[in-house]
Amino acid sequence: MTTSTSPESQDIRDVVIIGGGPVGLLLAYQLARFGCKPSVIEQDDKTRIPSYGRASTLWPRTIELLDQLDLAEPLLQAGMITRSGLHFHEGRRVKGGLMYGSRMDKLGDTFFKFALHLRQRLTEEIITEAALKDYRFQPMILHQIESYTIDQNDDSYPVTVQIKDLRTEKMVQLKCKYLVGADGGKSTVRKLARISFDGERTKSQWIRMDALVKTDMPNSRYLNSIDSASHGQILWCPIDNGLTRIGYVFSGSLIEKYGGVEGVTQEVAMKEAKHALHPFQLEFLSVDWFTIYGIGQRIASTFCADGRIFLAGDAGHTHSSGSAQGLNTGVHDAVNLAWKLALRVRGLAKETVLHSYDAERRRVVQTVIDIDKVISTLISGHYPPQFQGRSEPTRELLTEWFNDLNMQHFTLGLGISYPHSLLNMDTTDSSSATIEPGERGPDVYLTSLGTGDPLRLQKILSNRAKFSLVVFAGNPEYTRLALCDLGNAMTASDSFINMFPEQAFQWFTIPAASGNGGQEILGCRPFGKVYMDGDMKAHEMYGVDVQRGAIIVFRPDGWIGIVVPLTGAEQLRVYFDGMLYRH
Repeated sequence: MTTSTSPESQDIRDVVIIGGGPVGLLLAYQLARFGCKPSVIEQDDKTRIPSYGRASTLWPRTIELLDQLDLAEPLLQAGMITRSGLHFHEGRRVKGGLMYGSRMDKLGDTFFKFALHLRQRLTEEIITEAALKDYRFQPMILHQIESYTIDQNDDSYPVTVQIKDLRTEKMVQLKCKYLVGADGGKSTVRKLARISFDGERTKSQWIRMDALVKTDMPNSRYLNSIDSASHGQILWCPIDNGLTRIGYVFSGSLIEKYGGVEGVTQEVAMKEAKHALHPFQLEFLSVDWFTIYGIGQRIASTFCADGRIFLAGDAGHTHSSGSAQGLNTGVHDAVNLAWKLALRVRGLAKETVLHSYDAERRRVVQTVIDIDKVISTLISGHYPPQFQGRSEPTRELLTEWFNDLNMQHFTLGLGISYPHSLLNMDTTDSSSATIEPGERGPDVYLTSLGTGDPLRLQKILSNRAKFSLVVFAGNPEYTRLALCDLGNAMTASDSFINMFPEQAFQWFTIPAASGNGGQEILGCRPFGKVYMDGDMKAHEMYGVDVQRGAIIVFRPDGWIGIVVPLTGAEQLRVYFDGMLYRH
């Protein structure tokens, strides 16, 4: 991983990000991609840190988001994919366990029907190398934040950040428009901003370890789980380079047995892992990393302070690794925040766009935490409030919990949606499509002109911090007149599209037809690039009537912003008027 050890030549940046973990690096990568000047401050030189552990699993929606940023492919090349998993009780396969990670081939409207397992340091290295290669950007290592001030009379770069060079003890001053804390659960930025970090810790302790192992467990390169009477529900997760992530509960009796947490050595962790997997055999060839940690859930009282300070990832929320939500939730934070910061920095978006970050993400994170409280309690062998009075073993209640399809889709990120707002605008005409504003835009194959190559919609809608206006043109035999009227409305001098900066938009046209040219198919000039939906699967998936068509606006992060009929140019003007500055 290439890094910088000295301050940049300029002391002015658009956004200063504290923390060079995956969330901070991803945020910076996006900002550079979107034409901004970020700076990442990292106190450690991670090239000298041998530990590779920590977060290791990315779920389908997270991979979709990374794919739209051209990062999924290098991560897939380095990681380990699982498409299914088994659950064992007393050596026999039974129903239960990590059901959201089993039979992922059944997932309907994503092409990423798998989980990707890759240790956090490798993820960081890949993002860092991509940022350097594509945007000549690299983090400033061996520096840490000391303080910051905000000059309310300065509209250009009101935030001044004091940074200490840990090698020389000298102070470096950076001025910026916005400061983001992506500096973990003990976030200095959060403390400096005086944002409370509310939550609770339990007495439960869990072990996590990465090791090269031999075992007689069936399908040991699946995402498996094992019931243990003494060690809770065991996590068995294959990761990169032939290693396996093993996780189990280290109960109070075990802590007492070894004289406290301080007595839990690597040898102890290996010994208890063998007991936990019984009756399966387990042989350790090597151990790369292990940790024991306490379980708790916390969330910041706000993800934004003074309109200039933001929190992302563990700086804003922490929870257990029971369903591997930590890094996934952090990636969602970074993707949600980056395009909003970029449009604001470039003078295109109103302040209300940035305000939506806290409103959207903290609501989702609170749901993650509420779910995690239940999961982590059941995994640890205890009964959460929702199940008080139940007599079944906690493993059976965990199976009941995970059997909920809505719970599975939320865990995988595919079911995450945002409430109606200025960004996710509900309209009085709800008959244009069945897809709802605030929902994730499903993926589907379209066909290119000429070659007839299949292309995925999400890949076409690459994240460039632009709103994608997609004209689902329907069957032109029925919609041609409406399409021509829309074209006339768009080219008129008073068209809404002439009111706002063109760099905020990208247009696409999807006819439910095939042919040899965009204008030939439509009977009028296309709106941006044309991709064919000859089998009408895209129209069907989004619930668009092929005899009427619709315009669907995708936010830069791939969630649906608004749905209007082909005659809905005025509704689009109202929508963008609430977010973007006019010329």
